[in-house]
Amino acid sequence: MLKRVREKIFEEYIKGNKEKLYKISYIYLKNKDDAMDVIHESIVKAYRKLDNIKDLSNIDKWFIRLLINTSIDYIRKNSKMILMEDKDMEVLINKSKEQEDGFSLLIENLNEELRLIIILKYFHGYKISEISEILTLKESQVKNKIHKALNLLRKEIEEE
Repeated sequence: MLKRVREKIFEEYIKGNKEKLYKISYIYLKNKDDAMDVIHESIVKAYRKLDNIKDLSNIDKWFIRLLINTSIDYIRKNSKMILMEDKDMEVLINKSKEQEDGFSLLIENLNEELRLIIILKYFHGYKISEISEILTLKESQVKNKIHKALNLLRKEIEEE
């Protein structure tokens, strides 16, 4: 019965966080189909390891870490394909210029790590300590990267 409870909690977590998981995966892969593939692969991996998680209240941090690692593995395996997707990314950026405010475009100009930290902090409301756990960085490193990202964003805003 305990296994079924774990499965139900996991299922509810995935259903409730689909959009957030997609955004995190997309940050790395910059391709919607690849992002969806990695999410599905991550769900399968997580389901197989569901019995290994000790505290289900930490499922969010655990799954995001798994999703990030799966995304990085996917990039390593398919690095040539990712490089070819840059033209597709330009099309998406141009579309977002027409549809959204400029802030999302500014974030796109940050490197992957800074972009992920900003999105986790300001779009998903994670605390610095939680981000450091997810990304396996020291809290001071996360603070420095947030400061660096915000400075870069300020400079871009001033230039416009």
